[in-house]
Amino acid sequence: MRKILSLFLLLLICVFSCKKKEADVVADVKKKQQEINRKLKDYTQKHVDDITSPGGGNITGYYRDDEIKKILAEHYTDTNRAFTEYYFDDGMLILVLKQNYIYNKPVFYTEEKAKAFHDSVWYDDKKTRLETSSFYFNKNKLVKWAGPGNKYIPANTTAFINEESELWAETVILIKELKEQTQ
Repeated sequence: MRKILSLFLLLLICVFSCKKKEADVVADVKKKQQEINRKLKDYTQKHVDDITSPGGGNITGYYRDDEIKKILAEHYTDTNRAFTEYYFDDGMLILVLKQNYIYNKPVFYTEEKAKAFHDSVWYDDKKTRLETSSFYFNKNKLVKWAGPGNKYIPANTTAFINEESELWAETVILIKELKEQTQ
């Protein structure tokens, strides 16, 4: 009985010590991100137009040999511009950083157009609002999301689960576009 209890305790210790804490995952990811950014000049760069973006955009992939290390996606519309960075380690997604610049009015809505419609507000880049989000992954699974205003979104919410799916869909499409347009 004592052996069984000892084995059980040993198993529990192993299980809890093997599971990385969220803070450790974030620290590891940030360290890897810095390392990737330091070595960007050593990587092969592939640059393509984003054919899936309705307002236009481009994608830049950074590769070490055939291994993707980083993707930078830029998208432009009438109402915003977005810059998203995807980081990879050993073929696994580890981090997604999004910067979304949201315009106060569509860029085509000039002062002249506004006045013609008796409107006192038109597009003004000084009134553009920046929203940032950081998504941390461990073993290809979203573990932490810091949304706009650096507010953390709980992992057990529908928004968190849906965002993970959307990020994966975006990532797959970007990798596919880089691969197909550079062949």
